[in-house]
Amino acid sequence: METVLHRLKAWADEYPQDVAQRFKHGGEWQEITAREYCERVFWLAVFLESRGFTAADVGAILSYNCPQWVHLDLAPLLLGGKSAGLYPNASLSDITYVLSDTKCKLLSFQNKTYFDKATNQGQISLPDHVKIVLVFEGDASFCPQALSYAQALEEGKKLAAQANLQSYLDRLNPKQGAFLIYTSGTTGHPKGALLSHDNLAYASSIAMPVWGITKRMGNTFSFLPLCHIAEKIQNIGAGLTCQLRVDYCSGFENIAAELTEVRPVLLLSVPRLWEKMVEGVRQKLASAKGLKKILAEWSLQTGQKIARKKFAGGPLTVADELQFFLANKLVLSKIKKAMGLDQVKLAASGAASLPAYVSSWFAGLGINILEVYGQTESTGLISMTRPGVESAGTVGLPVPNTEFKILEDGEICTRGRHVFLGYYNKPEATAETLIDGWLHSGDLGKLGERELLKIVGRKKEIMKSSGGKMVAPVPIEDKIKTKASPLIAQACMVGDGRKYFSMLLTLAEGVKLNPEIKETINQKIEEVNLSLAGYERIKYFEILDRDFSIEKGEMTPTMKMKRAMIEKNYESVIDSMYMKS
Repeated sequence: METVLHRLKAWADEYPQDVAQRFKHGGEWQEITAREYCERVFWLAVFLESRGFTAADVGAILSYNCPQWVHLDLAPLLLGGKSAGLYPNASLSDITYVLSDTKCKLLSFQNKTYFDKATNQGQISLPDHVKIVLVFEGDASFCPQALSYAQALEEGKKLAAQANLQSYLDRLNPKQGAFLIYTSGTTGHPKGALLSHDNLAYASSIAMPVWGITKRMGNTFSFLPLCHIAEKIQNIGAGLTCQLRVDYCSGFENIAAELTEVRPVLLLSVPRLWEKMVEGVRQKLASAKGLKKILAEWSLQTGQKIARKKFAGGPLTVADELQFFLANKLVLSKIKKAMGLDQVKLAASGAASLPAYVSSWFAGLGINILEVYGQTESTGLISMTRPGVESAGTVGLPVPNTEFKILEDGEICTRGRHVFLGYYNKPEATAETLIDGWLHSGDLGKLGERELLKIVGRKKEIMKSSGGKMVAPVPIEDKIKTKASPLIAQACMVGDGRKYFSMLLTLAEGVKLNPEIKETINQKIEEVNLSLAGYERIKYFEILDRDFSIEKGEMTPTMKMKRAMIEKNYESVIDSMYMKS
């Protein structure tokens, strides 16, 4: 039984000159080889050991994605310790909570900006339990106890001359806790889900063959938060299991620009970002005129028609193949290149269900977005869609070599080596979630055609009308977003405990509210209402003047709605919809 650290060493031994990581510095892409990657993790571990870091300790990281983040994530693990990441946009209260909950001895920052964030611009001190402070970029003199990443590497390199990496690997217990991942959650303080070495290594091993990911297949693009299980699986799990080069985005605001430079072979994103790509192309098409617009619309329609035929297993005629060849040559290939997706062999979406219209739209480009459904507590894996299988609107089939069941109330449960050890410092919460080895997900699902799993919603998010009718909001929200695309960005159903349900909507980027837009949206909602039971229908809606945001607590860092906070922030708007009748 091996760990991802064993796989890192194997890569360094087998292909030492492979470029394992790339990052941007001074406007140019810099490279780190597999050998250098492995050496840096080892040197940092030896440095930490010399400063008193032991197997009983925890390291924490507050930074945007970069190679140093991963090096300082893995180095404590080599000593038998644990590592916890913080979201780059975490609030001061969440930062303070995680530092207190972990009692971390090591705290790493990207730069002074993140140090100031954790200390409220110097108004509060770091906790006493923090004994080692490392800074990835620039001068570390702003904190008396801090050392730069470069200094730590230099010290560690000297110490490592008298040490042996294999002896550290031999002492590791794959079943012990390693990765502390604080779930962003939709209510309350985050909970620290503790994953073992084996959880990540096993999950990576069973997931890669499902999607046909092979060794040294190409590169990935790292921009989702590294403290989230999705990026952890892609960057460290798949990266080290399949020896994939990881290119690091220099900042969340640079995703679109750098995607065209990186041109990844494998791309993992979240539904909201896939949606934004679709919205961006549709907005440009809306402003196109004449033959250019006609050609673009024909090409996209042709692509989707051919994709539907392929998924249905029907044979393509010579005319079909000719039409797709022309559509791809004239328009589709250019759209993919403009988005940086022309080299993509595998595109994946996680963290929430991908709207069916989004997966269908990309299928028309020749990009089949695969979906993975899971949670931090299941190391990100419960079910996966399969290449070449029409799965739009579902999250595929249960992952091989795991157990799966749906309870009578619809709750999805899973059991196996992918299931976490428990919540850090929270035995009661662990006992509620882990029962006889089964992880109770809190998600509601049902098996549909071909046994494909469809997510209905969260148990805790089921709404109840004042008449006692129980309604899952997520499927209704998804229907409205699909029907009203590309006009709306978010749809949040409200009305729990009230006599009818209403909806808060936000407009897609670039869409300006006017009477015509409002009437079109109204018509789309009425069309959806016709497909719903009477008690499920949306009676009123309000279009908000801004999108929901992470900064205002309305979205998680992986772009999932935090319903309770949205309802709190828009309490007066919601109340006004219940004064109309």
